[in-house]
Amino acid sequence: MLAVVLDVYEGGKDLIPEWKLKEHAESALATGGPEGLRRYYEACLTDSAHRVKTTLERERRRTLESERERFMSIYLGAAR
Repeated sequence: MLAVVLDVYEGGKDLIPEWKLKEHAESALATGGPEGLRRYYEACLTDSAHRVKTTLERERRRTLESERERFMSIYLGAAR
């Protein structure tokens, strides 16, 4: 699950200065486990992340939205 977030982060960190996605995702996983990371991921989708999404899409990079299905499939596999 964290690998999905890191893929998005690594693909876009050059476009978004001081992006804290990686640090916050690692913290969410460390404190809340897979469920904590899932909650953080979902929060990122609903927050004011529209500017980040637009920037990444304009440069044809992966976004949290474009990788949501992959993330959830790993999450559901981990929940079993």
